[in-house]
Parts: sequence; structure tokens; C-alpha cells
Amino acid sequence: MPHSCRLVVYTLLGLGSLLVGGLPLPCPPTCQCYDTSKVFCSEERMREIPTGLPGNVTQLFFVETALSSIRRGALGSSTTLTKLVFLNNNIQELEAGAFRELPSLAELEVSGNPLAAVSPEVLAGLPSLRKLSLGANAIRSLQPGLFTTTYHLQDLRLPGNKIEALPPNIFHPLQRLQTLDLSQNLLTELPAGLLAPLAALHLLKLSDNLLAQVCPGAFKALGRLAELHLDGNRLEELPAGTFAGLGGLRRLQLQHNALVSLAPDIFASLPNLTVLSLEGNRLATLPAALFTSTPHLLYLSLARNQLETLPQQLFSNLSALQTLVLSHNAMDHLPAGVFQGLAGLVTLQLSHNNFSSLPAGLLAGLPLLTTLALVHNRLARLPPGFFDANEELAHVLLANNPWACDCGLAYLLGWLQTFAEPLIHAQASCASPAALQGRSLLEVPQGQLECPGAPGIPPEEGWDGEPGENAPGQCTYSNAEGTVSVACDATSCQQLSLRLPPPTPPGQASGPGLVYQDAWVLHSRCGTLQVSVLVRAQNGDETTSPGPPTVP
Repeated sequence: MPHSCRLVVYTLLGLGSLLVGGLPLPCPPTCQCYDTSKVFCSEERMREIPTGLPGNVTQLFFVETALSSIRRGALGSSTTLTKLVFLNNNIQELEAGAFRELPSLAELEVSGNPLAAVSPEVLAGLPSLRKLSLGANAIRSLQPGLFTTTYHLQDLRLPGNKIEALPPNIFHPLQRLQTLDLSQNLLTELPAGLLAPLAALHLLKLSDNLLAQVCPGAFKALGRLAELHLDGNRLEELPAGTFAGLGGLRRLQLQHNALVSLAPDIFASLPNLTVLSLEGNRLATLPAALFTSTPHLLYLSLARNQLETLPQQLFSNLSALQTLVLSHNAMDHLPAGVFQGLAGLVTLQLSHNNFSSLPAGLLAGLPLLTTLALVHNRLARLPPGFFDANEELAHVLLANNPWACDCGLAYLLGWLQTFAEPLIHAQASCASPAALQGRSLLEVPQGQLECPGAPGIPPEEGWDGEPGENAPGQCTYSNAEGTVSVACDATSCQQLSLRLPPPTPPGQASGPGLVYQDAWVLHSRCGTLQVSVLVRAQNGDETTSPGPPTVP
């Protein structure tokens, strides 16, 4: 092991760098001794436990050696050793009784080795053992009775092995266990009653296994459980009662499974949940009552699913929620009030969807919102006043949208230039018109945000029919769809162009003689203009005419 690498490992292990009093201590030549009681051995050619270890050692590390087995008696007898670590060695065998003469040992780690099995006799004679780590080995099964003598164990970690199944009563002696990590194994099921003895458990990691289902009530004995990690499995459904008994659960990781639907009450027994990840499943729809019983949620991710929209009342009971992740879905529209109730929301991620428009009042109920991500959608513009209710908003990510840099962008550009942080928006650029294509939004002057004239009005023409810039004080106002356009100066408006929808069938009009009625807020580089139009059917030679627009 290179000297520089060893120094890094020493630092990570907290072994210090100076000998006490500057004097060398009795120490095997292949090891380093620190703080009078910590010994670090890392020699690529080391094949046996060295002799001559200090008698008062409390922590002993073997890292990246050629050790292939730990024989009984090789470590001698010690009443002071409390921590023993074998990390990334070549250990293939732990002999029965290998640690028997270490009655004070509280933490044992044998990780990153080609170790295929551990017999119950290996753990015999360790009355003080509290933490056992056997991660990243090649263990395929746990022998029955393995933990019979380790009834004081509080922390058991077995990640990164090849465990395919667990004996039914394997955890029966571990009634004091608080942490159990079985992630990154090959488990396909949890036998009924397997976890029943673990009433004191706080953290359970079952991530990255092959679990296709979880039996109802599998966790019902775990009333003290605070974290449950089921991510990275093959779960397609969650039966009713899956989380029964988990009233104290605060974190639930369900991301990267194959869930296609969720029952409305699946989380009903989790009133204290604060973190929930459903990212990376196959959810296309969600029941409106899904989060009714989880009012304390702070973080919720629904990213990387197949959601096309969301029910109106989905988040109505989540006033404490701070982060909502909805990115990487297939949503093309949202109900205007879908975020009502999220009074505490700080971060909202809507990136990588199919939005071409967003409702004007979408963010109206989010007074604490500071970050909004809209990257990779199909947005050409945002409604005027879209951010008016969000006084704390400063980070708005807008890149990779086909922004139309015309009069319809005046509100957004004005807001960005006034409130937002410029560096965040450097990658957001115009997709049209051609003259501004590729130009950063923040580089476009307000005076260049023009709208083409509606049908019947030549674009960029004065009232006298001469092409070119609008005459002084004259502007053409239009809506984003281009169906309404009117030219105005400081005192009057002329040349109203209105594209009407198909006529209302006879007998369906909303009033006597009423043909059409609507109102718009039109925009130009000069500002905004409110226009109301009422069209009625007249008899005889009387004409049908729209009402005059309001002068700005």
C-alpha cells in the first residue's frame, strides 16, 4: 500500500499522526501504533497476525493485507481491545473461537473479503459485542443459531453479500437490535414472522434486493422503527396493511421499484412520516386521498414515474411539505389549484415534463417558495403575474424550453431582470423569432419583445400604412395565441382584429341574441391592455359590432 494512501486511511480511521511524547512504542514492524492504544496494520505481504502487539491496545485495524484466515489464538488474549476491523483483505475463513479471548470486544468488522460463511462458533465468547459488520463479502446464507450468543447486539450490518434466504428464527436472540442492514443482497422474500423479535429496531435497510412482494403485516411488530428502506427491489404492489404497526416511521424509501398503482389508504398508518420517496416507479395516476394521513411530510419525491397529471386535492393536507419533486414524468397539464395547501413549500421541481403552458394561479398558494425548476419542458411563455404571489422566489431554472421572445415574454423577462439571480438563467434562451434565436433571455431588451400583427393588420406597420417601427406613442397589443390584436396610441385604439370561435348552435346561446362574449389582457412593449368584447345578433339593417377596448 503506497505511503500516501496509508496516510489517508489513517486520517479516515481517526488514528492521529503523532506518537505520545514523541517516543516510539513497542510495535510490530509491519504496523503503526498511535495514541498508545490504536494499532494500524497495512502490509500487502502480511499473511499472519503479527506478534508483539501492544498489551494495552483498544482499537486494532488490518487493512489491505494478504491475510486469508483468522486462526484461534492468533490475536492472543486482551481485556482492553474494544474495536477490531479487517477491511479489504483476503480472508476466506474465520476459525471457530477466533475471537474467544476478547471479552471486551464491542465492535467487530470483517468487510470486503471473499468470506463465504460464518459459523455460530465464530461469535462465541463475545459477551460485550454491540456492533457486527460483515459487509461486502461473499456470504450466501446465515447459519441457524448464528446469533445465539450475541443477544446484546444492537447494530448488525450485512450489506453487499449474496444472501438469498434467511432462516425463520435467525433474529430471535436479537431483541435489543436497533439497526439491521441487509441491503444489496439477493433476497426474494421475507418469511412470515422473520422480523417479529426485533421490537427495538429503529433502522431497517432492505434496499437493492430482489423482493417482488411484501406480506401484509411483515413489519407490524416494529413499532419503534423510524426508517424503512425498500428501494431498488421489484415491488409491483403494496397490499393493504403493508405498513401496519409503523406509527413511528419517519422515513420511507420506495424508489426504483415497479409499482404501478397505490391504494388510497396505503399510508394511512404512517401519521409521523416526514420523508417519502416514490421515485422511479411506474405510477401513471395517483388517488386524491393518498397523502391525507401524512400531514407531517417534509420531503416528497414522485419523480421518474409516468404521471400525466395530478388530482386537484392531492396535496391539500401537506402544509408542512418543504420539497416536492415531480420531475421526469409525462405531465402536460396541471389543475390551477393543485398546489393549494402547500403553504410551507420551499422547492418545487417540475423539470423534464411535457408542459407547454401552466395555469396563471398555479403558484398562488406558495408564499415561501424559493426554488422552481422548469427545465426541459415545452414552455414558450408564462402567464402575466405568474410569480406575483411568491415574494421569496429567487431561483427559477428555465433552460431547454422553446421560449418565444415576443411581447408575451414581457412579464417573465421583467421579473427575471428584477428579482432572479442572473447566473441561474444564463442557459435559458430564445427559440423564436429567428432574429433572437439562441440569445439568452437576459440579453433581450424589452424593446425587442414585439408581437407579429394579427390577420388583417400588417406587422410593424403604422396607421398611415407605412412599414417600419410603430409611430411614436403607438403600440400593437395582442394575446399570446394571436387571436386578438389592437393598435393604440396615447388617446385611442383602432384596427381591432378578432378571430371568433365557431358560432354557438341555435338554442345554446347564454342570452337573448348573444353570439359571443369574452375578455382578454393583451400585451405589447408598451404594457398591458384589457379588452372586453360582446357580440349580439341584430335584426334588420343594424350591424353587429364589438365594444370599444379600454384605452391604456
